[in-house]
Amino acid sequence: MGLPELLEGARLVGADVDPPTLERLERFVDLLVVWNRRFHLTGDRDRDVLIRKHIVDSLALVPELPASGVVVDLGSGAGFPGIVLGCSRPDLELRLIESRRRPASFLSEAIRSIPLPAAAALAVRGEDLASDPTVAGGAALVVSRALRLDVVTRLAAPLLAPAGRLISMQTPATDEATARKKAGSILDLLRVRDYHLTDGESRRLLVFGLAARTTASD
Repeated sequence: MGLPELLEGARLVGADVDPPTLERLERFVDLLVVWNRRFHLTGDRDRDVLIRKHIVDSLALVPELPASGVVVDLGSGAGFPGIVLGCSRPDLELRLIESRRRPASFLSEAIRSIPLPAAAALAVRGEDLASDPTVAGGAALVVSRALRLDVVTRLAAPLLAPAGRLISMQTPATDEATARKKAGSILDLLRVRDYHLTDGESRRLLVFGLAARTTASD
């Protein structure tokens, strides 16, 4: 599975990969490779590229995970970062949001096969979650790797618990001034975390929380 590179990548992004986590990740990649042959869930289908470019990148979120609570992955696609986070923390109440039928079916199959008993794939649009009482206003963490920053900030804000956080995975091209502008008045940019993948590619996490004036009025 490219074990040395996976472990080195995990070290670079600050994630601990123990043997049970590695076993779950192997099952996930095996399943993704099979599904990719028929449905092309990802543009990259080479196993080593999936590990280096997608698995390791997703593992960068592991140090940011809450001790408990609902974690929502908006636009989960082929499971990046949501399924990877579940492999690392199978105790998490993961909600993987994917409106497209085939990726949503894959996510459900991955949850069953790995297995991730606390996770669920929801085949709904992100815009519809604000009216879902099981998710809205209660997420400890919302994450997204696939959505534009202006889109994810708009969709995530109504999902967050008062002390919840949004983490948007971006490249360093998204600077702090741009991030604040796109977040608008509802979310505050709390911090930025930069890291590198094993091939040297630079990546950036933007961490947001509800603006103080928003939580004060709840």
